[in-house]
Amino acid sequence: MKRTKTEEPATGFAGRTAMVIGGSRGLGRAVALALARDGARVLAVGRSAGPLVELRSIAAARELSIETARADALRPARVRALLRRAAGRAGAPDMLVHAAGDYWEGPFSRLTRERWDALVASNVTSALVAIREALPGMRRRRYGRILLFGVAGGDVPRAASRAHAYRAVKTALLTLARSVAQEEAANGITVNVILPGIIATPGMPRRWSGAARRIPAGRFGTPHEVARAALFLLAEESGYVNGAALHVSGGYLL
Repeated sequence: MKRTKTEEPATGFAGRTAMVIGGSRGLGRAVALALARDGARVLAVGRSAGPLVELRSIAAARELSIETARADALRPARVRALLRRAAGRAGAPDMLVHAAGDYWEGPFSRLTRERWDALVASNVTSALVAIREALPGMRRRRYGRILLFGVAGGDVPRAASRAHAYRAVKTALLTLARSVAQEEAANGITVNVILPGIIATPGMPRRWSGAARRIPAGRFGTPHEVARAALFLLAEESGYVNGAALHVSGGYLL
């Protein structure tokens, strides 16, 4: 019996474009580097000059296609211009990753209106601005991958003694993501969320050093592990994964 050759699915991100907001440090940097390593052309956006300079040096040393831009992701006109820069002539990049968002924890008595507004702006409003600006171009091309970052356990409302405000805004972000995923599915656009647990990054607070004993895996995660999950959700072959909330947490807060 003659065997027919099965066509292998496309792999990697060669020829694809991506904009990573919050791409200059932490998990955003890990995703930006992973995408570029797999062939994508990446524009990493951040608020601070130092980390962007460092990322450019890393990309140059590894011969990766990463450009950087310093910008406030809350300004629609600026985000629109950066999306065009990331996409070239296409109008919108193939992939939009929003890995930005400030963190705050403390007793409820110290949660001021200013702190709350800042958390909402950096975690939710900036994502809303970026998604709204990216969608028209993605709709025209009938293709897009949007990836946001929540928090482990954020798919189920729960009490949080000190990170109450942060978890509240991340729950709102997940609701937004799933709503857009539902509306845009017919346009070939997916919107998914990674729910990272405690990941060992340079900015991890020292007070968390003993938290590994509360994690079923017995250790902290790595940015590389988060980036691998991101590549899966951003891949062309993952087009049927939409509105997902993927835990990358070592079993923490399941």
